Amino acid sequence: MSSFRRRVTATPIQGTRPSPYNSLPLLSTGLSSLDDILGGGLPLSSSLLVESDTPTAYADLFLKFWISQGVECRQDIVVVSSGLDIGPGEIVKTLPGVEGGFVVGGKQAEGDEDDEELAATDGKMKIAFRYEGMKQHAVTVAAPTAKAAATDVYCSLFDLTTVRSLRAADRARLHFVDVDSLASAGEDTADLYEVLYQRLASLISEGGYSLPQDTTKPRSALRIAISSLGSPAWGPSSPSSLYSFLHRLRSLLRSSAASAFVTFPAHLYRPSSPSLITRLEHACDGVIELQSFASSPLALASFPRHNGILRIPKLPSLGSLVPPSVKLSVLRGLGGADGMDNNLGFRVKRRRFIIETVNGDGPGAEEPKKPNPAVEEAKKKNEEEKSELTGQLRAKPKEEGVRFAGEKEEESRKKVAPRASASKVIHANPELFEF
Repeated sequence: MSSFRRRVTATPIQGTRPSPYNSLPLLSTGLSSLDDILGGGLPLSSSLLVESDTPTAYADLFLKFWISQGVECRQDIVVVSSGLDIGPGEIVKTLPGVEGGFVVGGKQAEGDEDDEELAATDGKMKIAFRYEGMKQHAVTVAAPTAKAAATDVYCSLFDLTTVRSLRAADRARLHFVDVDSLASAGEDTADLYEVLYQRLASLISEGGYSLPQDTTKPRSALRIAISSLGSPAWGPSSPSSLYSFLHRLRSLLRSSAASAFVTFPAHLYRPSSPSLITRLEHACDGVIELQSFASSPLALASFPRHNGILRIPKLPSLGSLVPPSVKLSVLRGLGGADGMDNNLGFRVKRRRFIIETVNGDGPGAEEPKKPNPAVEEAKKKNEEEKSELTGQLRAKPKEEGVRFAGEKEEESRKKVAPRASASKVIHANPELFEF
């Protein structure tokens, strides 16, 4: 029997790209800046937990980008939500569309949304020609470029002022799981998470996403979007049921071509059970924490440009000892001389959701105060008077024992008379000393 084996080339999965660090397939989150933080995207067969510290819609906005990118890549998507909170059908109705789509509220504005985009488009008219080749100070990654073909889709540029219009083929790839309907099938809340796990396992098995399978056949990826896991709309949730569900979900994803994007209202559990947050973070491959400035007027006044801070408690590291983001991320700023993480913040503009660095010397930072002309003139006059007085003192004849600053003392004055020993003094004047 020959020891040689024929090399078989695996067919790439539609809507994925191989990681430049370990060649694992990656799925885009719909935000190029978030993909950069994760090391190029979310690895296939992994889970990402997004924690929100205040009841804001930023975590739901992340989830909508994840779903909208799956629709753009023509991938199957499972949307899990509660009808009491926001149903899965309502989530897909407000998905952001690709740039150039239908505009919410009518006609799209002709002008750009702020002065930064105006400066970017008309930069050649506002700066000298000799500075055109200089790269401007960037605080975030570049926007994704246009796709070369219909199948060459990885990360799209979405517009928050547009709404995606779903076609019949897009709706056929969407699978809705309403938590309220699952709750009626179980007797208690613990059974709710068990029923949800079995439902996801059946969708993965029936859709042909289980591994291993024939790598020569065309494959596709499955996206799972879970909105507000453990929220009050889901009913009373015990810490053991939440941890067991996420832990089993990660094991299920390891043996399938699927990835899960989960949002979690951490502000409801952190005051009462902070240890639960740590356990849930260990049960997921990656964790992103959003700290909004909505409940902190002081932070909002200190950072008026941003809407919150983004923290990274954990990064996915499938197939490697260290997360690929350590070597590949541009926003985090690792691999440099300082080896330190950049502070990351997020802000919502009229059309874009941006994750960028928060530095004291970046755009939006406080500009240095301009010098006061009156103060500068007073300082100059004081220096002139001081120099004039010093010149007058140097012109006067020196008195004995007086020297100016910077002048060396004469050698004669440096010499000090030698001290007489005690024995000589006693022998010279014995009458003064009685023993």
